[in-house]
Amino acid sequence: MKVSISLPDELVHYVDDRVENRSRLIEGLLQAWRKQQEKQAMVEACLLLDELSNDEEATWQQAAIIDWEVSG
Repeated sequence: MKVSISLPDELVHYVDDRVENRSRLIEGLLQAWRKQQEKQAMVEACLLLDELSNDEEATWQQAAIIDWEVSG
């Protein structure tokens, strides 16, 4: 698929002086960005899951203490 973007001339000249294929450079940068975004989403999901697990464990522990206190 073709995509058109606008860039400052200075940046286009900089890229052209350093790479053979602009499209390949942009594709690689976008792939790396996507991977970083997916990794960040995974980290956030794991942190949320850990937080929920800790809340559930605390609730279970409190219920156990209350049951123990009630049973004498």
